[in-house]
Amino acid sequence: MAIVHRILWLSVFALALLQTTSAAAANINVVWTSEVGNFAPLWVTKEAKLFEKHGNNVQLIFIQGATSAAAAVISGDAPIGMFSPQVVIEGSQRGLDLAMFGRIGNTIENRIFGKKGLKSIKEVKSLAVSRFGSNADFIARYLLQREGLRPDTDVALLQFGNQANRIAAVQTNNADACILTPPMTLQARKLGMQVLVDGAKLGIPYSSLFFVARRAYLAKNRTDVINYTKAMIEGVHYYKANHEFSLRVLSKYLKVQDREVLEENFREYDFPLKPYAHKEYFELPIQEAGKRDPRILKENPDRYVDMSFVKELDDSGFIDKLTKEYKLK
Repeated sequence: MAIVHRILWLSVFALALLQTTSAAAANINVVWTSEVGNFAPLWVTKEAKLFEKHGNNVQLIFIQGATSAAAAVISGDAPIGMFSPQVVIEGSQRGLDLAMFGRIGNTIENRIFGKKGLKSIKEVKSLAVSRFGSNADFIARYLLQREGLRPDTDVALLQFGNQANRIAAVQTNNADACILTPPMTLQARKLGMQVLVDGAKLGIPYSSLFFVARRAYLAKNRTDVINYTKAMIEGVHYYKANHEFSLRVLSKYLKVQDREVLEENFREYDFPLKPYAHKEYFELPIQEAGKRDPRILKENPDRYVDMSFVKELDDSGFIDKLTKEYKLK
């Protein structure tokens, strides 16, 4: 009987401990914005249960376009967002207290693909993007301007949603061209579409994907944000070190079965192991936004970021330890 009582006591204790641990874990909604390959570390972090490993229960919520995603962050429906920096920069002039506290990505990865028969971007009269205000919209306008074309005047920008829809728009002659990122770039090439502008060849430092939250949230929930950052940093390591698992995750979220297309992600993206939100990665949108609102050019770029979370983990040796454990360089 004493043994039975002991087993029951241990069972009750274990259940209580589990409930205490669960109660201590923060429940965080995180919004993401586009079915593109640079979200791979976020998806892998979720599927590998790294958020739970580092003390958070994270629910991923899909909202197309950075502007809509930012609205969810501002309202508190999703305390953390993963999206492009334009909304943060332009929103600062409207009193929004958004801050970028980490990043994924190093350079522009977008390409403009045209339908069969087109030889030059100058022939394009309509271009498929995701949503106005999204990163695809921003980079499309930037690349068109570099080619001497006026967005909305020389080239109509059309909203078609995800990359599969954009490719379909070109195939059905509902758009002359579309803007894509890896790995869907390979799918477009397989369909015979022509690269008209290759943003990746420009070598411009830029990240289309930052960790974003309200400053008030960062200040009030530092432990939860540290844990989130830990998980995301390990997610990048996990993605790089676990090739087959990452391919399965990519296939699930991108809804792509072609292994060669999925492998394009590994060839094209080099996600940073130390994801500091340095100014150089959002300098381009500062300059572009500054053309419309010169006040932005006078701002101290530090107002857009909080790098203390990544720095704390870097200074503690957490990142270097992970890199060694995962046998990465």
